[in-house]
Amino acid sequence: MPKPTDTSTMQTPPAGATAAKKGVTPATGAIVGTSAIVLMVELARSGALQEYKDALAPLLGWGPGLLMMVGFLWLVHTYAPPLIEAQHATATALQKLADAVEHNDGSNHDLVLAMQVNSDKLEQLRSTVAELQMQIQQFKTG
Repeated sequence: MPKPTDTSTMQTPPAGATAAKKGVTPATGAIVGTSAIVLMVELARSGALQEYKDALAPLLGWGPGLLMMVGFLWLVHTYAPPLIEAQHATATALQKLADAVEHNDGSNHDLVLAMQVNSDKLEQLRSTVAELQMQIQQFKTG
């Protein structure tokens, strides 16, 4: 009698197994589709479909195009939502980056403005010190 297994010790299938399952579905569809076309061709050659030729002609004429359209719509339905979500995430990240750059640009502008003000004050202080030194020199000489 087998012992019940603990679910915490169960191993998950490797990532390759999941990818293999995803790859099997399109291959199976291709085999079934090809088999159906071969069957239709063989039935048409044998003459078994002669009485249905008026109904089958449009199907054979438009069928491959419709199958391609359905396949395209299936691909769009399958792959468009993740692609749109990825584009949305990228756009959101770029917007956040642009906002951060704009915020930092404003901070840098404020910093440059403060440095200019301090530079002007320092220049005024230097000129005041130079004037005071000249007055001191005049007192000493005069």
